[in-house]
Amino acid sequence: MIVRKGLKVWGWSIFCFGVFGLMLGCGSVLQEQKKETSTGMSVPQSGKKLDRPDARYYDFEDIQIPNELKLDRGKSRVFQSPNLLAGVLVLDGYIEVKSLNNFFKDAMVKDNWQAKGRFQLPPKTVLLFEKKNKRCVMFIEETMFNTHVEIWAMPTQDGQ
Repeated sequence: MIVRKGLKVWGWSIFCFGVFGLMLGCGSVLQEQKKETSTGMSVPQSGKKLDRPDARYYDFEDIQIPNELKLDRGKSRVFQSPNLLAGVLVLDGYIEVKSLNNFFKDAMVKDNWQAKGRFQLPPKTVLLFEKKNKRCVMFIEETMFNTHVEIWAMPTQDGQ
């Protein structure tokens, strides 16, 4: 029996990629669990009761994040001192932009933020929120395979 070389290589390629993908998936789950417990950054806040079981808090105790978004620790930067908490959380997942907009509008109002504006230039959306002495800007971009979110939070000067 004659088997085309291309088919044999294709079959082995699929098998190898499948095994490799399975190993990567299991390793990343274990690594994610380890990171959440071993670092001080980005551990969900346990002191504040969540109104939504599908969300969590990371470094900012008044900005809820849906569980479908996973934090990219390598790109996120948060600066904290006794008088200042500011930075950017970078997250990825796959959520429809409309659903994500609705989630943030609802969650931010519950945490006493006021919506100040929204810009939409598909595939990008920018949401602006403000509360006393704080501002938050959310950049949401939907690609073919995922949704990328950047949440910038910063204090404001008094009277501005």
